[in-house]
Amino acid sequence: MSSNVLFIGGSGEISSACVEQAVIEGHSVTTFNRGLRQKAPFDGVDHITGDLSDHDTIKALATQEFDVVCQFLAFTPDDIERDVELFRDACNQYIFISSASAYQKPNNGEVITEETPLDNPFWSYSRKKAACEASLADSDLPYTIVRPSHTYRERVPSTVIDGKHLLWRLHNNKPVVVHEDGETLWTITRSEDFANAFTHLFDNPDTIGDAYHITDSQAHSWNSILSSIAQILEQDIVLTPVATKSLLKLEPDWEGPLQGDKANHAEFNNTKIASIADGWQCEISLLDGLQRAIGCALNDTNYAPDKDTDALIDRIIKEYG
Repeated sequence: MSSNVLFIGGSGEISSACVEQAVIEGHSVTTFNRGLRQKAPFDGVDHITGDLSDHDTIKALATQEFDVVCQFLAFTPDDIERDVELFRDACNQYIFISSASAYQKPNNGEVITEETPLDNPFWSYSRKKAACEASLADSDLPYTIVRPSHTYRERVPSTVIDGKHLLWRLHNNKPVVVHEDGETLWTITRSEDFANAFTHLFDNPDTIGDAYHITDSQAHSWNSILSSIAQILEQDIVLTPVATKSLLKLEPDWEGPLQGDKANHAEFNNTKIASIADGWQCEISLLDGLQRAIGCALNDTNYAPDKDTDALIDRIIKEYG
């Protein structure tokens, strides 16, 4: 069944793949964003340029008729309260993009289900996403919640530094830091696989008032992920394991992304989303997915890392290597 779908966002690492998949499936798609990251208009997509801080623009958007509103750019309960007022009578379904990082930390290595409590004391971003979910639960908006974990398309997965910086260090034969012993199990999901499940939620009455995470069902150690990246680049890799607590002493800003996320085992049970998505499962392999992301990252031939960050990594390796 074809739906009239609004994407608030639509040009990001996850949402752009969802827009493309929605068009492939024959949905009528509109995107609303500032137009800063969208490289070119998608064929078959109506684009509205605007900013969520412009009340008049977003209010006018809500006067249009949409079956489904996909909100990728809400991060606080205030954002949710605004959307409840705007869309409660303007759509059949409001899909809020939350985050699997909101699940309980530490999780003691348990496989995560949608029933795992939302309790992350280490990352304010995750706590705000959980608060958004609570605001929706108290509203009269017909909502569905989606919790992505580490989902990637053009960004190469990495730990304490970004993916391009990781590739730069590998190309320059510099060691790489990995938290703890590198054996933390981590789940990364290609955005194309995510999108194939995401569109099954559209205008599905069985999903109203419910929450789903959409992730790969196979986890990999960080040692395996980083070594696979080096393998694709045909580069040697020297991994320097460092305790998370030691890393946070040197850079407290890593507390959220590390202690609140990547330093915890993240394995997911996807039975719930598979049950409403025709038995869905991820199809893109680790090596294939990383190859695609690396290809995108290497297109940035002018990249140079932040000098202070690279010097900090060198200092950590000197002290702990």
